Amino acid sequence: MDIEDDILIQKYETLLHNKESIYFDSDEFGIIITHYMSEERYADALEALVHAELCHPEDNELTLHKVRVMMHLDNFDRAFDLLLILEQKAYNSFEVNLYKGNIYVLNEDIGNAIMEFELAFEKSSRYDIDELINIPYILMDNRYYREALTYLHKFIKEGEADAEILFSTGFCYEKIGNVKKAEKYYEKSLDEDPFNEKTWIMLGALYLSTMHIDKALEAFKYAHSVNNNEYIAMLCKAATLIQADEYESAVKCIMELLTKMPDDVSAIESVDVPYEVMPDLYDIGLSNIDVTNLDPQLEIPFWSLSKLMYVDGDFEDAIQVIDKVIAINPNNEEYFYFRGQCFIGLSENREKLEKILHNPFIIKELRGRNFKDSEFKNKHKKAVFSYEVEDKEKCCKYLIDAMLINCEALEIFFSIFPEARDDAYIITYLGKHLK
Repeated sequence: MDIEDDILIQKYETLLHNKESIYFDSDEFGIIITHYMSEERYADALEALVHAELCHPEDNELTLHKVRVMMHLDNFDRAFDLLLILEQKAYNSFEVNLYKGNIYVLNEDIGNAIMEFELAFEKSSRYDIDELINIPYILMDNRYYREALTYLHKFIKEGEADAEILFSTGFCYEKIGNVKKAEKYYEKSLDEDPFNEKTWIMLGALYLSTMHIDKALEAFKYAHSVNNNEYIAMLCKAATLIQADEYESAVKCIMELLTKMPDDVSAIESVDVPYEVMPDLYDIGLSNIDVTNLDPQLEIPFWSLSKLMYVDGDFEDAIQVIDKVIAINPNNEEYFYFRGQCFIGLSENREKLEKILHNPFIIKELRGRNFKDSEFKNKHKKAVFSYEVEDKEKCCKYLIDAMLINCEALEIFFSIFPEARDDAYIITYLGKHLK
């Protein structure tokens, strides 16, 4: 913080503490609000906005500051309403369109998001690049990789191709399955920043996915030379074992690496090594060994790996791994529930199924009931039997009864009959009767 800004904030806080009259220029209030936001003191930022609006009730820049605070507080409806007010006042700032686009992305309205982002580019100047550069990243965060590539290439064309932009371009190409271009942009990123361990690891993972084990091992070794930590060292060890056809040892090495990682899936991305690498190593190693002879102690690491794959959207791989977990321990109902969730993730009817599963009326009724587990099993068995004899109407009726006892019924049913997840009759019937 500049010394002048520091003096300004001290003056504001002194006036506030002494309950004296507060007046600053709009730009000065902007500095105060931005300072509080940078320290995640959003309540203080809102309080400063109250004083600012009293002094400058029609100031559009202050309204835009309020939009930023609302978005940081996840109050997107209020932020959007404020943006519409700014549009009605003909406030012609690219930031209005930029923030509207961000909110549309979060609401999965990608068509309107792209329209707003294009307007933001039209209204912006070369000096606004620091804010516009966030566009591809919010698209990537929400898995719109093709759309993100459009904007990444805009920045590359305009001479903004730093190592991070090039890495992100490679990452998006990898996500849409274009391995050659992914490799090209990872290598370009390394030309700009040859000491970036993350890029070396991701390049190694890309080589693994195409079975170029020698190149993968070389990339991991470069990463290890940059940052000598145990995670990368174990990646090198696993790749070396696979190179030597010692597949069971490689799998055990990967499992050992997993046990060193946090149990909380939401914390996994904070670990020093990108978790995308491990499923690739695991797949290569596991495909070459007899999984029935694996040590039962590997149940928990396998379970962790299946969750890693699920979080990354690799539902088919997650199902394969959870099947191994179930083979080791078939008595854990959570594994079957998770397997059903994976099938829902694969389903073309995913959105409709999720609406059924999260129907508030069903949840409300579930909370008011207290059924014995035997009643659930009875209903569920009848649903399974009815499906096997191709009486889909009875199957659906029993499924609904079972779901009203245990909301996991549908997931368990799909784990038994994965083909049913795309059965138009079942989806239509459930959608009609569970409104």
